[in-house]
Amino acid sequence: MTESEVDKDGQVGTDLLAGVDLKTTEDIEVPKLLIDQVIGQERSVEVIKKAAKQSRHVMLIGTPGTGKSMLGSSMAELLPKEELQDTLAYPNAEDKNNPKIRVVPRGKGKEIVDAQKQEVRKRIQMRNTFLMFTFFLIMGMGVIYAFQDGEIKVEYIFWSIIAAAVVLLVFRWMMPKEEAMMPKLLVNNAGHETAPFVDATGSHSGALLGDVRHDPYQSGGLETPAHDRVEAGAIHKAHKGVLFIDEINTLRVESQQNLLTAMQEKEYAITGQSERSAGAMVKTDPVPCDFVMIAAGNLDAVAGMHPALRSRIKGYGYEIYMKDSMDDTVENRKKLIRFIAQEVRKDKKIPHFDTSGVKEVIREARRRSGRKGHLTLILRDLGGLVRVAGDIAHAEGAKYTTGEHVIKAKAMAKSVEQQLADEYLEHKKDYQLFKTEGVEVGRVNGLAVMGDSGVMLPIIAEVTPAQIERGRTGNSNW
Repeated sequence: MTESEVDKDGQVGTDLLAGVDLKTTEDIEVPKLLIDQVIGQERSVEVIKKAAKQSRHVMLIGTPGTGKSMLGSSMAELLPKEELQDTLAYPNAEDKNNPKIRVVPRGKGKEIVDAQKQEVRKRIQMRNTFLMFTFFLIMGMGVIYAFQDGEIKVEYIFWSIIAAAVVLLVFRWMMPKEEAMMPKLLVNNAGHETAPFVDATGSHSGALLGDVRHDPYQSGGLETPAHDRVEAGAIHKAHKGVLFIDEINTLRVESQQNLLTAMQEKEYAITGQSERSAGAMVKTDPVPCDFVMIAAGNLDAVAGMHPALRSRIKGYGYEIYMKDSMDDTVENRKKLIRFIAQEVRKDKKIPHFDTSGVKEVIREARRRSGRKGHLTLILRDLGGLVRVAGDIAHAEGAKYTTGEHVIKAKAMAKSVEQQLADEYLEHKKDYQLFKTEGVEVGRVNGLAVMGDSGVMLPIIAEVTPAQIERGRTGNSNW
C-alpha cells in the first residue's frame, strides 16, 4: 500500500471502495463454499481446514457475532460425505428392553425400512382377509342352521354372531403384530449432500444424548415396542459430521461428562433420561457417534467448562480466539464489500447496494471497530444494518440501496443503549445545567461515553469553596 493510499489518521485514504470498479454489489462474485465466505478470520479458517482434514475437535472463543457458528457450518462442507451411515433399531427377541442397533451405508436404512413396510402391509392384508373369511363363514353356518327345518331359529343367528366375534378377537389377540417387528430408522442421511451439521446449543440431556419415550400402557397387548420408542440424540445424528454447541458452559456437569464419554468411545447407548419413565428400563446397544465437536462461547465459557472436557478438546484439537476487528487495508475493504453482497444474496428480499450505500457501510464498520485504523468483525450486527437499510429501500420502491438508506437505517436500528441515552438527553433539555459563556470558579463541563454505543453524554463537576469548620480547613467536595 503506497503512502498516497493512507490518510492523516493512518487509515486507507479517501477511496472507501479501495480502488474497486463497482457500480452495485450485483457485480461482486460470492464464493460457493461457506468457508470461503468467512471474513477477516484467516487463522481460524486455516485451523478449521486442518481440523476437518484430521477430524479434530475445535473450541471457538470470542465476541458474539464474529462468525463462530458460520465456521462450524463450513466445517461440515469439508468433511467427506462418502463415510455417512444410517442407524436402525431392531427388536430383541431375547430381551425386549435391549433393542439391537444396526449400522448401514448412507441411504440403505430408508430402503430397508420401506421394504419392511411393504412386506408388513402384505401380511396385514392376508391376515385381515383370513379373519373376514372366518367371520362370514361362521355367520353363514349360523344362518343355514337357522333355516334348516323350515322355521327361523333366531337363537342360531344370535349365537353365530357371538361365536364369530369371539373367534375374531381370539385370532387378533393370538396372531403376532407384524408392526412390532419392523425396524426403526434412528439416523437417516439419505439425500444429504454434505456431512451433517447438528446445532445442540441449549439442548437438555435427552435431546443431546438420546432418550426413550414413556409408554403409558406397557402391557395388555397395547404396549409400544421398546425399539420403536428409542429417539436418537444430537450426538448420534452428528455421526461422521459436526456437533456444534454454543455457550457450552450452560450444559449441566453431568451432560458434559456424558459428552466426554461419547467423544472418547465414539459410541453411546441410548436409555431413558427420566427415572420416573418406563423408558428408564430400556437401554440399547451402543449407538455410533463419531463426530467432530465445535464448542463455542464467550470468555466466561472457558471457566464454566468441565476441566476434563476442555482437556480433551485441547489435547485432541485446537483452541481459537476469534478476532473482533481487522486492519483497515485495501484488501480487507474488498472483503467487506463482498460481505455486503453475501448478505444481500442470503436475504433474497432486499435490493443490492450502490456505491454510496457501500461507502456508508464501510464508514460504519470503521466507527464500530472502536480502534484507530481498524474495521469491525462483529459482522452479525453490521449485517443487521445492511438488512434494515435494504428494508427501507424496498419499502420506498428503490432499485438499489443508497447511502441515504443506510443513514436512515442507523437512526432506526439504534441499540438499547443509544435509545436510552437519547431519552436521557431529552429529559436533560428541560433543565439549564450548562453554562457555555463567561467564567465561573470551580465548574467544569465534560463528556462521558455511555456503554458500547459510543454515545457522548454531558457531565458537570463543581468544587465548593473552602470553609473553616472547628478551626480546620474542610476538604473540597465534588
